[in-house]
Amino acid sequence: MKELTIDTRTVSTNENVNALTEQVNDLQKRYYRSLAPDCEVRTAADRWYLTAIATACAGLVFPPAFIATAVCVYRAKKKGGKR
Repeated sequence: MKELTIDTRTVSTNENVNALTEQVNDLQKRYYRSLAPDCEVRTAADRWYLTAIATACAGLVFPPAFIATAVCVYRAKKKGGKR
């Protein structure tokens, strides 16, 4: 029985991977820094909307949580009018 052997060259990619990783990390930092002002929770309405998002996610596992989502959206709209 014959064995098939294939000769392959080893290529050192650690330097390339490290450089690419640094570039990706820098891009992510700049991206998240630019998003930061838009993602701040500033008002009571923002807090209620954030809670509504969390309860909507929980509603996918526990459907009665959608009732809480509706309550949170109602309160958020109520608080949003008092800015």
